[in-house]
Amino acid sequence: MNALLLLLSFAVTEVKPPTLYAANDELRLYMIEAGTRSPALQVRHAEWQAALERVPQATSLDDPMFTLGYFLQSEVNNYRVALAQKFPWFGTLRTRGEGAAREADEALQRFYDERNRVFAEVKKAYFEYAFLGESIRVTEDQLDVLGYMKDIVESKYGVGMAREDEVLRIAMEIAQVTDRRDGFLQFRPALVARLNEAMGAAIDVDRPWPQPAGFPPALPSSEALEGQLMAANPDLKRLDYLLQRREAETELARKKGYPDLTLGLEYVSMGTPDIKRPDRPYPASLSAANRLGSGLAGTAPLTAVNTGLDIYSLATRNEPISYPEDQDDSVMVSLQVNVPIWRKKVKAGIAEARFNEEAAHHEKRRRVLALQQAAKGALFAVEDGARRHALFEESLTPQARQSFDSLQIQYATGSVDSSFLDVLDSIQTLLAFELEQVRALRDWRVGAAELEYLIGGAWAVEAGGDGEPKPLTVEATAAD
Repeated sequence: MNALLLLLSFAVTEVKPPTLYAANDELRLYMIEAGTRSPALQVRHAEWQAALERVPQATSLDDPMFTLGYFLQSEVNNYRVALAQKFPWFGTLRTRGEGAAREADEALQRFYDERNRVFAEVKKAYFEYAFLGESIRVTEDQLDVLGYMKDIVESKYGVGMAREDEVLRIAMEIAQVTDRRDGFLQFRPALVARLNEAMGAAIDVDRPWPQPAGFPPALPSSEALEGQLMAANPDLKRLDYLLQRREAETELARKKGYPDLTLGLEYVSMGTPDIKRPDRPYPASLSAANRLGSGLAGTAPLTAVNTGLDIYSLATRNEPISYPEDQDDSVMVSLQVNVPIWRKKVKAGIAEARFNEEAAHHEKRRRVLALQQAAKGALFAVEDGARRHALFEESLTPQARQSFDSLQIQYATGSVDSSFLDVLDSIQTLLAFELEQVRALRDWRVGAAELEYLIGGAWAVEAGGDGEPKPLTVEATAAD
């Protein structure tokens, strides 16, 4: 199962998949393939997932501190165990969580913007490729026309009704158009590589010539486009979330002026102290030693009872004088409060956060102006391409073809009203008009792709002349 990365984000955030304009089914499949393959889209998706993982980190308390101490030279204490937990000021964790959540929202909007950019690049590359294919078709059609004219000129030259320079001129024109056609063919690998790069595929993958495609949908009013830009452009939404994150950072800077609380619990194990006799000997011990010494020397009699008592007195001379009662272990609860007395540092942090918030406001305003200007340029490209395409398709190209047909018939029949130069000029004019027609269609489609990227998705399609909606949009779906 391969699921589109963009649909993974929709499943998590419960966002409706975007409506994607596609001129034909082939382009729609290319866009879906780009959604699964594009490295740039995968980068943004991974960044968004990483930002989501920062939310639980921001809302968690600091790790508690555990302390274990052993008394090396204490007569009453054995060891000490302590556990302390720091608690930030009220509301700090919630504010930190809001800032982290807004940062994740920013990452998601960057993902959406990258998604729209990838789709726009696929469309532009596809339409450039289609333009190249149409240009080759037009030049090959012109080569057929020039070949037909060459037969006419050579036939007339064979019977003395045409000059040699006319034969040479038609051969030169065929060579020029052939060279243009060969140049188009030589450019094909570069455009295929561009299309593959936009889709995230291997550069050397061959792509067939694009299938016939429909025209971009009719444009709504400029006010509707500007409204959609302000409401749906992911970059502007990202800046909205940036503003909210800056506000949370300002609130956090204020909370740094309040103390943090540390709650501690301590346990101390108490031992039984030993009370020793003084270092100097006691008189009773000295008397016992004297009696034993005299008895051993034979100067005094030794009795069993006295001798036993004297030996016991000497053996227990270092025993404690008294045995104290055992002391109870101690347990202590503590509360520590840091005192943020360095107000200059706190005020500087608040001022820094406010300046960052002000910078975010200016950045959004700058971005709005830049997007509005870019949208105006894309709108002009769409309208200008549509206008030029209609002009050539409905007027200039049919007239040029009609003029050529008339002149070549007159020239073939030997009419004095048509010269070879007139026929050659009409062929060149027809070729130029047909190439301009396909170029105008390319500009129209590329401008529409750029405008769709700027406004954050396909614009609303108005009903056609028969009152039925035009089926020009498809929805992205998962692919098995």
